[in-house]
Amino acid sequence: MARTGPLTRNTSAVALGLAQVRIGNAAANIGSITPVLASTDSLGALGNTAFNGEVELWRLESGFPLLEDLTIPIREKAALDCAFKELSAYNVALARGIDPGATQAASVVEGVYSNTVAGTTTGDITVTQNDGPVTDTFRVFFASATTGSIYGDTTGFIMDFASLAEMEPANPASTASPANPYFNIPASFFTGTWAAGDSYVFTTKEYTTAAYGTHSGSINLGAIVAPAFIRVEAVYTYPNGTNTMTIIFPRANVSSSLNIELQTEDCAAPPIMFEAKRADSDTSGGNVVWNSMPLGRIIFA
Repeated sequence: MARTGPLTRNTSAVALGLAQVRIGNAAANIGSITPVLASTDSLGALGNTAFNGEVELWRLESGFPLLEDLTIPIREKAALDCAFKELSAYNVALARGIDPGATQAASVVEGVYSNTVAGTTTGDITVTQNDGPVTDTFRVFFASATTGSIYGDTTGFIMDFASLAEMEPANPASTASPANPYFNIPASFFTGTWAAGDSYVFTTKEYTTAAYGTHSGSINLGAIVAPAFIRVEAVYTYPNGTNTMTIIFPRANVSSSLNIELQTEDCAAPPIMFEAKRADSDTSGGNVVWNSMPLGRIIFA
């Protein structure tokens, strides 16, 4: 007797197991429509993975009895549901809508406080995006119109200056050679008439890379903000170990609530949902390469 029904056509296409979910920076990789993240970018062990492609349709009916004449898609959504088993600071930050791999740019706030009668400033104090700047409040104390000292509230003594030439003190903690500077005060930044006893205060913020590791970092509660945009790549490897299916969300948000259940004899598996957002050139932060596939794509290889 001949076999009937849905018979296996190709055993290499049978899906078994979970996808590996990889997380990366959305802005840095927005121009790539192919996978760019490595296995080291994954969330680690997972409890489940599920892709949900939701389409809402509008149907035109007419006549009596009513019959459908037309179906039009009016809304499309794409989401990836999973539960991570590795309860790390990185994963928990991600579930709170924080991009744990994002960098924080170094910055300066000038003129926090100025104690002078006629002293003015021209131009800008700058910092570099490296390990030179620190998070501190710096105070410039004038001993005369052109001489003085600079101190950091946390760092302590920084330098003496004998003129109003460029001031670019090196940070001894910098790993670069030569060492990167704390900040750069350009020549003639201090204009007008400065005098002994005058002071000028500014703050800097350090440049930081990934602030969350496995057992390092902290997450503030009661201070939720809009979730960061991240890149999500879910890589499913078929049981043959060769073929893959990769789901790419070039710009995604975490839309789920963080719920951690700790059991006596079972590991925690907090659920997390990644929702695909527009990545085409008509949205801020998008790219023209996604114009024909604004939510992302699925690649079989």
